[in-house]
Amino acid sequence: MRYISSKSILTDPYRAGLEIGTALAPVSPEVILLFASMNYDPDFSDFFEALYDALGTRSVIVFGGTGDGIYETSGAENYGVSALGISSDGRVSWSVALEQGVQADSFAAAGACARKALADCPDASMFRMVLADGAKADGHAIVRGIAAEISGPFFGGLTGDDRKFTSSRVFLNGVEYEDAVAMLCGCGDIGFSINAASGWTPLGNPGVVEENHGCEIRTISGHSAQDFMAGQLGKPLGESDLGVVPLAAYQSGSSGHFSLRAPSHLHPDTGAVTMFGSVEKGTVVRVCSASREDVIRGVSDAVRNLAPDSPGFTPSAAIIISCAGRKWLLADRGEKELAAFFGNLGLRIPLIGFPSFGEISPFRGADGAFTSVSFHNVTFVVCLLG
Repeated sequence: MRYISSKSILTDPYRAGLEIGTALAPVSPEVILLFASMNYDPDFSDFFEALYDALGTRSVIVFGGTGDGIYETSGAENYGVSALGISSDGRVSWSVALEQGVQADSFAAAGACARKALADCPDASMFRMVLADGAKADGHAIVRGIAAEISGPFFGGLTGDDRKFTSSRVFLNGVEYEDAVAMLCGCGDIGFSINAASGWTPLGNPGVVEENHGCEIRTISGHSAQDFMAGQLGKPLGESDLGVVPLAAYQSGSSGHFSLRAPSHLHPDTGAVTMFGSVEKGTVVRVCSASREDVIRGVSDAVRNLAPDSPGFTPSAAIIISCAGRKWLLADRGEKELAAFFGNLGLRIPLIGFPSFGEISPFRGADGAFTSVSFHNVTFVVCLLG
């Protein structure tokens, strides 16, 4: 396997595409993973035209989306584009699929997308990455829809739009899509390891979700969602809490593993809170808090247990999907998370990623086993490729 990463912060989309394509061309990539900020909208077509011009071919899979900035080996940026070129010299068979309609029914769209992608790549142990429109998709329903079709781990995230929460994009083969979910599968000689952690700590008393509608939580343990969260925090929820003050949603029958749900919108007239992903009725939840030091500790926790036990695996590239809320809380471009990642990994390898509106990942235990896949907020997800 050969990997090469590159980034561009050129504001002209055609020139940025040429810069990325020229940098990746030496490995003759079969797949390009690509993340970009929304500043190139509405001229993404110019970017892709230049990318293909520089590569000298259109017979390459381009898979990615928009985020609240970008990550790359050389650093993090609030705007620009980052890309990872992957070449297996034919040892990996790649499959991609895309389905629109996530706003109307995220579960059904994700299931249909998974069935299309897996038709050519059915092995449950292989590499699988998922991206969906973060302005329209229910991340929890996306995960359930895919998990209903496959076994084994997968990871990914919800695309973003620079904290506007109105419009984001998924990329597939030079076309930008809204209201979509897409999946990339790799079958063959490709090693990988996935893990996730947040650093957020549950506090106060648990509650039970009693009334909800999709991603909108209305009541928790006899109180409006806002009153319940305010009672545990000791202060009312405000706009500054959006994306950074989550609820821990515990897996059924477990007091250990939990996924986080961060608020995206407050409803002052009803006291309801809309989250970036749905929380099912009857779920036990707790309000969470984190300091900036805790956020960085989450990176260390994610790297722990990451290296797989399989003989001969050498980490050669990394994909990072870190919640945009983590970047907002740290008040930087993501540089502290990158430094902590490379410091804990102990080596520098090609890396790309983006700050997302939601993360998709299993947890990886000390024994190497993966938990079931969950949808997360304010969480740091990493996939090592070897």
